[in-house]
Amino acid sequence: MEQKKRYHVVRKNKADTRALFRALLCGYLLYLAWQLIQSGGSDPSFTPLVAWLLGGLFILAAAGFGYYAWGEYKRALKEAELTPEEEEALRQEREE
Repeated sequence: MEQKKRYHVVRKNKADTRALFRALLCGYLLYLAWQLIQSGGSDPSFTPLVAWLLGGLFILAAAGFGYYAWGEYKRALKEAELTPEEEEALRQEREE
């Protein structure tokens, strides 16, 4: 059975906060894509085809940034794990 991972509180909170803001940005890019697609054809110079192409570009940007954000979050979590030295120091503090 694998032991539960323990994290440094400050580093874990920093990773979670960054992931939250990155997720919000992905959501906003998707929202912009939806708004572009919905507004296609409302103006004669902005055809539905152009709207779909621009919307698709924003969707691809959101997907790419989401992939990057997920990888960065996993990397930050790995860095936030307590090292054996840090765990030993915590154990000694609790014993005092």
